[in-house]
Amino acid sequence: MRHVIAFLAFCTRAVASEPAVVCSLGDVFPPQATWRAISSGHAGCEGAQWIDDTLHYAAHHDGFAFKWSEPNGVVVWRKDSPEATSFRPDGAGGFYVVEQTTRQLTRWNAEGERVEVLADTFEGKKLNRPNDVIVRSDGTLWITDPDWLFNKRPGDKKELPGQFVFRFDPKTKTLAKAAEGFNKPNGIAFSPDEKHLFLTDTGTEHVFRLPVNANGTLGPREVFATFAERGLDGLALSPQGSLWVCTNDGIRITALDGTVLGLLQTPGKPTSIAFGCGGRLAVTTREACFITRLR
Repeated sequence: MRHVIAFLAFCTRAVASEPAVVCSLGDVFPPQATWRAISSGHAGCEGAQWIDDTLHYAAHHDGFAFKWSEPNGVVVWRKDSPEATSFRPDGAGGFYVVEQTTRQLTRWNAEGERVEVLADTFEGKKLNRPNDVIVRSDGTLWITDPDWLFNKRPGDKKELPGQFVFRFDPKTKTLAKAAEGFNKPNGIAFSPDEKHLFLTDTGTEHVFRLPVNANGTLGPREVFATFAERGLDGLALSPQGSLWVCTNDGIRITALDGTVLGLLQTPGKPTSIAFGCGGRLAVTTREACFITRLR
């Protein structure tokens, strides 16, 4: 695995009230692109997801879920969100959502109302703290389930013996353990051909890659990339096919052969990344949500 990091370009840290210039990283950004803060001052911000021209994201520890669009600006989608941290389209106008407070995988309608609990236990034991969910083209849902916050919430009892990646089949309503042995499984994404699953483990310095078998199970994991620091968070595949990984220092952009192409410094520690239509890019940090445009 390659460990040589090529810092192709850097950009200055942005201040919410005064956007800073985003550097050109290869051909990624147009000249003089800027970070634009659309909301800030949050106690945790995650879950960026574009649906057409509308961005969905959460200030989860504040109990808010937001929608943003150019015509309407920021709109409160829910002000009583159960610490929802991921919103994925369900194909019927609603969303698959993971909720940290309830420790459940649920489905919301377009208005942000919960309409179904899909999974909250595995083999009779309550899930840890579902963090991220992604939908494969066959309709299955893949969930990371780290054991965050139990030391801060003594009223919540940890029941599972480990921290897993789960696969949920909406057709059969079954939850299966897909992978185990992680410290804090967090961000999750499929390769463009869906032959591999990428996963950040916040408790380590590693991004893991696992082959996806023809029957939907996962093969043995391998270390795809190792960075100098822990604290890895969300990750996403760009339209050009590179893997963008949230790290303590910013976003590491990595080719799918493992070559680290560069570091994009962001206005704070990044937590999630979302690529939208028209070249839009959204990045959440712990305290804010920013947008910019790609070339």
